[in-house]
Amino acid sequence: MRDPAGAVVRQSGRVFRLVAREGEANARTYLASPSVARRCADGSCVPTHVLPQGEWPSVPGAQHAALVLEHEPIDFPSYPYEWSPGMLRAAGVLILELASELSREGAGLKDATPFNVLFRGSRPVFIDALSVEERDQHDPIWFAYGQFVRTFLLPLIAARDLGWTLRRTFTGSRDGLDPATLYARLSWGERLRAPSRGTITGPVLLGKLGLVATVPTIEKRRTEPQRARFVLERIIGQLARALELATTSSGKSEWTGYADPRVHPPEYHASRRDAVAAVLAAHRPRRLLDVGTNDGTFALLAALAGAEVVAIDRDEAVVEQTYQRAAAARSSVLPLVVDLIDPTPATGWRNVERSSFLERATGRFDAVLCLAVLHHLVVGDGLALREVMSLLSSLTTDLLVAEFVPASDVWCAKLARGRPVTEDRWSEAAFEAEAQRWFTIEARHTDGLRGRTLYILHRHTAAHVAE
Repeated sequence: MRDPAGAVVRQSGRVFRLVAREGEANARTYLASPSVARRCADGSCVPTHVLPQGEWPSVPGAQHAALVLEHEPIDFPSYPYEWSPGMLRAAGVLILELASELSREGAGLKDATPFNVLFRGSRPVFIDALSVEERDQHDPIWFAYGQFVRTFLLPLIAARDLGWTLRRTFTGSRDGLDPATLYARLSWGERLRAPSRGTITGPVLLGKLGLVATVPTIEKRRTEPQRARFVLERIIGQLARALELATTSSGKSEWTGYADPRVHPPEYHASRRDAVAAVLAAHRPRRLLDVGTNDGTFALLAALAGAEVVAIDRDEAVVEQTYQRAAAARSSVLPLVVDLIDPTPATGWRNVERSSFLERATGRFDAVLCLAVLHHLVVGDGLALREVMSLLSSLTTDLLVAEFVPASDVWCAKLARGRPVTEDRWSEAAFEAEAQRWFTIEARHTDGLRGRTLYILHRHTAAHVAE
C-alpha cells in the first residue's frame, strides 16, 4: 500500500510480492545476503524465492513488475497492537540482530518498524524483503534509528512506566510515539530513568534550548569504512541495551492468579486438563483457537498434541505470561491480546492494509476451546447467548469445547454484579438449546466440585445450520 518499490498480494493461499523497477536492487540484495539465507533456514526470515515469469500470478499490476517474489505464507498474521510487550521486544531484537549482521556484509535495513515482523507461533519472523539495501560503506548513520525508537523503545517505556497497552499505542498511531508526548506524562524520576533520559528527556530538553541535532550532509558524515561500521555497530548495540531496559515485567492483573489454589482447587484444574487432553488426543485438531487463554495452559497442551494454536485473551498481562511460556518452550502457540467483545478492527488505508481479527479467524480453525469464558460474555458483558454461539460457530469448522458455568457459581454471581440472571438467558437448558442450533453435542463432562460442565460439540454442516 505505502511502498512504491513493491506490493504484496495473496492469491489462492499463496503470497506474492510484486517488485517495481526501483525495488529490484533491494530485492536482489535481500536474496543474495548470507545472513538472510541463514535466517530463512532457521525460520526467522520468511523463506522467499524469485518466481519465473511464466508463473507470475494474474493480478492487477503484475504485468508491470520487474520481479515477482513468492513468500512462504505465515499461518496467522498478527499486528503490534495485538502483541504483549515481550513480543514487541522479541521483534525488536530480531530487527537489531538482522541490522547488525547485514552491516558486516555491506548491507543494511532502511526501515525498522514492527509491522515488518510477523509471528509464527511464538517466534518472530522478518518479512520485508524490500527493506534490505546496499549500504554506503563510508556512512555511519542508520536512518532507521528514529523509527526504531518511536515504534519499539517508546511504546515499551509507555507500557512500563504509564501502563499503556500496545493496543492503545499502535491503534492511535502506527508510527509509534514521539518523545514530547511521553515527556509530558512522565514524572522526573521516570524521565531520568534509563533509557528514557537518552531517548526522551535529552532530545526534548535540547529541543527546548534550540539545540536539536540535525543529520549532517552526506559529505560531512562520510568517514573510513572501518570506522563507519564501528559507529553503526555501536549505535545498534546501544539500542539493544535500551530495548532490554525498556521492557516491562510481565505485570499482574486480576486474572494472572487464576491458577492459584485459593481461586480454584487443584482438583478442578486437573479434571479440566485431563478432559481436554482426552479430546485433543481423540480429535487431533490441526489449527486451534483458544479463547480466554489466561496463562496458556490449554494452548500449550494443544500445541503438544500437534496443533498450530492462536491463543487470545483480553488481558495483556496474561497474554504476556502465555507468550513467555510459549517462547521458552519454542511452542507453536501464538498469544494475542484480543477481546471478542471488541475484536481488532481492520486498519490502515481504506481499512484494507491490515484485516480485522474476525476476517483472519473466520473459518480458519478446526477446533475452538472456550473454557470458563461464555459466562463472561453473556452474564458479564450482556451479550445474547445466541450471538455468542453464532460467533463461535463461524470460528470453527468442526470442534468446539465449551465450559458452562452455572449461575450459582460464585464467579458467575460476581459477573452479574447484583443483576438477576434469568433461566431463559443463562441456564444449562438455555445453553444446550442454543448450542444445538449450530452444533451436535458429542459428550458432557460435569465437574463434581464446581458443578461446571464441559461440552464437546461438533459443528453442523452449513446446510443444517438454523440461522
